[in-house]
Amino acid sequence: MMTSFPKLTPGVQEPFYLKEYPDYPVYLHIPENVSPGTPVPLFFFMHGGDKNTPVDAPFKMYLDPEKGYLAPLIKDAPFVTVAPCAPFAKDGKRWNYPGSVAYIDAILAAVRERICVDEERIIFGGHSMGGFGAYHNGALMADRFSCILLSAGAWLESDFKAFLGTPVYILHGRYDCAANYKEFHIEPRHHDWCSVDFARAAHELMVRDGVTHVYDEHDGGHGLRWEPAQMAFYRFIDYAMSFKRDPYPVRCAVVSPSGSADPTLEANLRSRYLRIDKTLPGTVMLDKILLHGPNIAWSVKEFLQQSYTLTQVPHEGARLVVENKGGNRFEAAAENVGAFTLFLSPEMADVEKAVTVTVNGREYKALPEALQRDKDYSHQLAISLC
Repeated sequence: MMTSFPKLTPGVQEPFYLKEYPDYPVYLHIPENVSPGTPVPLFFFMHGGDKNTPVDAPFKMYLDPEKGYLAPLIKDAPFVTVAPCAPFAKDGKRWNYPGSVAYIDAILAAVRERICVDEERIIFGGHSMGGFGAYHNGALMADRFSCILLSAGAWLESDFKAFLGTPVYILHGRYDCAANYKEFHIEPRHHDWCSVDFARAAHELMVRDGVTHVYDEHDGGHGLRWEPAQMAFYRFIDYAMSFKRDPYPVRCAVVSPSGSADPTLEANLRSRYLRIDKTLPGTVMLDKILLHGPNIAWSVKEFLQQSYTLTQVPHEGARLVVENKGGNRFEAAAENVGAFTLFLSPEMADVEKAVTVTVNGREYKALPEALQRDKDYSHQLAISLC
């Protein structure tokens, strides 16, 4: 059955409200030449601000054709932009609280009723407070998106292997948290807000863990109004549009708990072709960033004293990392996993033949079972480790 979509005038649409979230407006920006029934890529953008940022911030700060920082960058973009209001919270990490995934899913469902979304090209990201949310929710939802933007955000504890299979674009100003980065700094640099060190550390860890990404440290400040930031954003658009969602990456991981640990870590037992069915008591080590130097830098000298190191901290949880070695062979590293399911498709293996999975050096071999009504996978292989 074909869905009939209304014809939308290019530009920012009147905000709509979800029944379950009546206090939060959702804004849509429609570029030129969008046909009602033709699938169009979607950019889900989480705005910045703090606990007191008003509900119309997605429009006034970003989408307003006259003053919005994002407006000139997406005017002719090859995607529709959806920019919802962040949920209310007690602090400036409004995208990071439990319930954010359900909120994002509800918005995406509502957008699908209004436009024909290209499901293979949904780009997810945010800036500043929204960048915090992109680090957090990106770890929880990476398998649903074609690309993730981490712009001027921050994180505290994470395992970036949760992003495996989804390309990431890290965009951050070298002189973040300074109002005037070319002259005397009338605003101090707050190291713990959204220092460039968060981006540098994430880049370091993604290189270590083989996460596909681009690190774009531009010669600007925090806001998207700076020309260096705008040029970097255009580079991000070109990068993001070169990818489609990939259900079959060579490497895939489930990390539970996952997220950015601020204010909380959240459990997540499924990602792409992996599902942890049984967890065992024990801890997994997550990466943690430690900031050094003065937290508030009033001078260039103090700014140069700011730095970071990385450590690891234990959390109750489980982790499963799997690599498709080809030839119906998979290799898995499992921590505190008692049982898991490997979902398969002809793009990944010959599903009519036995599949061998080596888990922590031990081999399991079996014929996959057929699945019913699954978009990406046709078969499954259940593996019990205990």
